[in-house]
Amino acid sequence: MEKKTIRSGAPFLLAGAGVLVYAVIFGMGTVSGYLLAAGVCLLAFAAGKKLFPDRVIEVERAAQSGDAQVDALIAEARTQLAAIRAANDAIADPALSAQIDDIETTCRTILLRLEEQPKMLSTLRTFLRYYLPTVMKLLDARARVEQEVEAGAGADFAARVCRAMEDVQTAFHQQLDALNEFRFINLESEMDALSAMLRSEGLSAQEEAEQTAQQDGEEDPFAGLFSQEGK
Repeated sequence: MEKKTIRSGAPFLLAGAGVLVYAVIFGMGTVSGYLLAAGVCLLAFAAGKKLFPDRVIEVERAAQSGDAQVDALIAEARTQLAAIRAANDAIADPALSAQIDDIETTCRTILLRLEEQPKMLSTLRTFLRYYLPTVMKLLDARARVEQEVEAGAGADFAARVCRAMEDVQTAFHQQLDALNEFRFINLESEMDALSAMLRSEGLSAQEEAEQTAQQDGEEDPFAGLFSQEGK
């Protein structure tokens, strides 16, 4: 993230309006008239700066890993994170929102590690192309039923999503721990509830994940997260 200053044009508009009003009322045919108009201009500009100050916002800089494919995948992942953030904004459940915030923060750190070490792409390919988009779809589905949940309906689905996000949090943190240690681990874990929920909601893409892992010729770091059969 980097900071960017957005300058308001309002102070300039007020300064110009101040000079115009002064000219209409008093005229500017003399040196003193021009000086007074300049004073009005400065006062109006200062007032505008106070009323409409510049805004400093944080924007994401483009990834600079040195690998075009890695940079493209990071950009795509950031777009998915923006969709996750939008879904989070639509969800009123503070506990779930806190889980989503943590997942987003962890994922952004993972992307930073990938940018620093682009050779980790083979380790993270399935994570970026399957698991992160699937989490995005799940949260989008949860956001779309927010009004129903607030009205007292869909409580079971909402509860399952919360449980699912706990498993996602664990998996994301384990993946980050593995990257921080510059090693790859198999994250086989007990995530039956998430798997069953995804299948029941039509969000599971088990075959796609397996095909992706086979194409990569490596172990799947999130094996069992979305595809493990219930016991």
